Amino acid sequence: MKTTALKWVTVLSLLFSTTQLIAQTNPDQNGDLMDLQDCIDYAFANTGTIKNAVIEQGISQAKVGEIISMGLPQIDMEGQLINNAKIQKSYVPGNTFDPDGDPNETIGLEFGTPFLSNVQLSANQLLFDGTFFIGVKAAKVYNELSAKELIRSKIDVVEAVTQAYYYVLVQQEYLELINRNKEILESLYNETKATYEAGMVEEIEFNRIEVTYNSILIQQTQLEQIQIIAKKLLKFQMGMDINEPLQLSQSLEDFRDFIVTPTDLAESSRRIEYSIMMTNIKLNNYDIKATKAEYWPKLYAFGNYGVNTASTQFSDLYGTAGDFLSVGVSLSWKLFDGFNRSKRIEQKKLKGQQLQNTKTDLERQISIEQEQSRITYETNLSTLNLQEKNMNVADKVYTNTQVKFKNGVGSSLEITTSSQDYQTAANSFYTSLYDVLVAKLAFEKANGRLLSYVDEEDHSKDEEVLKMNNEKK
Repeated sequence: MKTTALKWVTVLSLLFSTTQLIAQTNPDQNGDLMDLQDCIDYAFANTGTIKNAVIEQGISQAKVGEIISMGLPQIDMEGQLINNAKIQKSYVPGNTFDPDGDPNETIGLEFGTPFLSNVQLSANQLLFDGTFFIGVKAAKVYNELSAKELIRSKIDVVEAVTQAYYYVLVQQEYLELINRNKEILESLYNETKATYEAGMVEEIEFNRIEVTYNSILIQQTQLEQIQIIAKKLLKFQMGMDINEPLQLSQSLEDFRDFIVTPTDLAESSRRIEYSIMMTNIKLNNYDIKATKAEYWPKLYAFGNYGVNTASTQFSDLYGTAGDFLSVGVSLSWKLFDGFNRSKRIEQKKLKGQQLQNTKTDLERQISIEQEQSRITYETNLSTLNLQEKNMNVADKVYTNTQVKFKNGVGSSLEITTSSQDYQTAANSFYTSLYDVLVAKLAFEKANGRLLSYVDEEDHSKDEEVLKMNNEKK
């Protein structure tokens, strides 16, 4: 089966030797029964992909709070203790303080005291900054983007778990068919052996039956190993310890509703990739607005309050103190920056054009994926119907040859040939069955319907997220 699941089975098979698989007991016999939805819900709670997406959503929410905090009062406190071990001198003319002094003479004077101390509390409040207000809006859109990335992770997990679940069921049913065929051949083998030992059947007739019986024993062992690996693959995709017990409560009959619903080309907005693209376009528009807002003035209010003291002796430093207070507003306006902002705006507008082109390509890609997945689904379904007919015919021929052989009017060659034909037809049928299940899953994904696997409460939340920012504003 040329599918993702089969590739994973091949990878996992390298991790478990044949000896280990045969020797170990099956722990899944004691596991809780889980249907597909149970497995998906378990994966949502335990896979690292979902956990990281949830953490990323928390990071983006904290980022919104970080940007909003820039508009709240900013308060700083600063204190100093200074020892002027050698006070700097200021030089003045000789007659500055003495009228009789020589004006041509320079006198060095020390102003200040050896010991100084002060404590100051400063507060700043943003009154107006265009980049801040636009940044807050952009941060909220970024938060929505992380929520959509979480949805994308959920969809990927749904796809991976569902494929693995299907693969287990297909291998399980195929193994049951092989077991039934093995029982038939075992009975036929024992009967032929008895008649051969009694001299009533030629050795070549017995040998043919024996080869066929041994072949199905080998096939049975191989399928048992594949079934174990397939179950471990499912656990891996669920984020479950591969040694934990697990039993599936559903069978393939629960998924045999192969109805091809129409492709809705107008529903591209339901695709999470499209919704993420629209959010990125909106973020780029906010980025342009924020850069343009740098042309606007910035207005802040500030206030400072402090206490300072000084003394010639350290022991008397805090004997006397005085306080000070200042309040005001500050306005800054960058009038010219050498065309820096205009060039950055030009770059962001060009980036917006790239995003629009990518959006157009994505719409076309979604359309072709919808049509391609529908055609693949219908083709595989048609193939499955033919393979099922072939298997039924091969089963009928196999049954008739058994009856003929037991009644002495058939040959062992007919038995071995019909048995091999039946197993080949069965293998082709179950391969086609898995291909149809996977194709149906791909069809649902192409039409944005995999969110229906999410539990009802989360589904409603995700639907609301998908509706956000799907139109350029």
